[in-house]
Amino acid sequence: MIRETINRKSSPAVTSDQWHVLHARWSGDLEGEPRFLRSIVSEHADSAAAANAARKIVSLFTKEMVARPRETRDQILVRRPGYKSLKTAKRVEKRHK
Repeated sequence: MIRETINRKSSPAVTSDQWHVLHARWSGDLEGEPRFLRSIVSEHADSAAAANAARKIVSLFTKEMVARPRETRDQILVRRPGYKSLKTAKRVEKRHK
C-alpha cells in the first residue's frame, strides 16, 4: 500500500509496504540545483519484478530524455519495502562499485 509519511527530519516522503518503482520528475525550475518531484508508479512482490517494471518505464521515455541535459533528466528508482523517499529531492547520483 502506497502512503505519504514524513522522515526523521520531518520532511514529506512516500513509502510502500512492497517493492516499488519511483519516478523522479524534473520540476522544470531552471534556477539553482535541479529538483525532482517523486511519486510511486508501481508496486511489486519482489525485487526482480520491480526491476523489470522499471526497465519498461525507462524504455518508454528514453528518446525524450536524450534531448535534455543529463542533470535534468527524469530518473526511475527501485526501492525496497518500507523505504521512505523524499517527495522532493535533488538528482540521485549513481554509485560506483
